[in-house]
Amino acid sequence: MEATLQSLYNRAAHAFLYRDILLTTTLIASAFAMFQPPVTPAPDAFDVHRRKWDILRITLESTVYASPPDRATLPETLRELLLLSPQSFVATSHARSLALFTPSSLPRTSTSAFLPYQVLITHIGSSLKANCPAAAREIIEDWLSNRGQYDFIQSTGEAYEKVLELYCLHVLPRLEEWDYAKEFLTYEVELPLNKRTVS
Repeated sequence: MEATLQSLYNRAAHAFLYRDILLTTTLIASAFAMFQPPVTPAPDAFDVHRRKWDILRITLESTVYASPPDRATLPETLRELLLLSPQSFVATSHARSLALFTPSSLPRTSTSAFLPYQVLITHIGSSLKANCPAAAREIIEDWLSNRGQYDFIQSTGEAYEKVLELYCLHVLPRLEEWDYAKEFLTYEVELPLNKRTVS
């Protein structure tokens, strides 16, 4: 099945690059039908596939949402997304990712504690592309408040630095929260000193 997913991914990525929205959407749907959320809070054979396919899904949807082609050429699922407000678009996409990565055996609602930082970063870009920095701030702060609960989910080092870079240099400034960004970095203790110095 992994070989099939990789083959489908190569075709879907190629179709996306050539703006074949219908084929890309069809291949994404086929792939998502082949795997489910993980059962337990531990790595499984589909971790990489979940991440890659979700990033492709988010990228496709945000591209169509920000620069919609002729609606008549779009599949119904994408036409429905175009009817959403930017906030609802981001929230809907983010909720699907949380459900995809939260283990099904846990008696809890979907949580960003399991969201790979690469997927989070893609959501941040999608939010900014949809001109919705407030939603980007919300999903970042949710991730920051839930990270570190599970060792197998990368949330320190490079992951943390990349998320904070987007938060402080792209999201908060879009919200004109310059002072808060400086204050946040002043009290932040995980980043190396040279990366949190404010002037």
